Amino acid sequence: MRPTTLWRTLLLVVALLPFSSCTDDDFDMNDDAFYNLTSVTWFDEYYGVLPDRREFSESNYWDFYADGTGVWDYYYQEEGYDAQQQRYYFDWDFTPEDFGIIHLYIPGVGDEFWMIDELTPYRFSSYVSEYDPNYVADPPYTYQRLKALIE
Repeated sequence: MRPTTLWRTLLLVVALLPFSSCTDDDFDMNDDAFYNLTSVTWFDEYYGVLPDRREFSESNYWDFYADGTGVWDYYYQEEGYDAQQQRYYFDWDFTPEDFGIIHLYIPGVGDEFWMIDELTPYRFSSYVSEYDPNYVADPPYTYQRLKALIE
């Protein structure tokens, strides 16, 4: 191969690299983020006092399954009222533009995008927004910290 042809080929390869994409099929069960996300139930709990001094508690349990589905169980108890429990089934996937962002579609609730801050076998924190941060600059978000439910 002539040197100019080699340089042209090399330049073409380098120019096309940013446009190459990674699909979910490239995600493998041994990948840390995928394994950490799908191997445990994630939960958070909140306790507090309302302005009228009644106590309340809220719990969320998240199960992410390897097939791209999941279950969210929500519990709420307020002093003087019956406990509330809701179960939502959702679909999830890493966004194709950034594997550090999880897209959830929860029927009846809508889309959520979780921008991973930390994901270990025991802790999972993320910035949660209803806007895709790949297309909306600085979307409004809330911060959540989940812990692994270890039995």
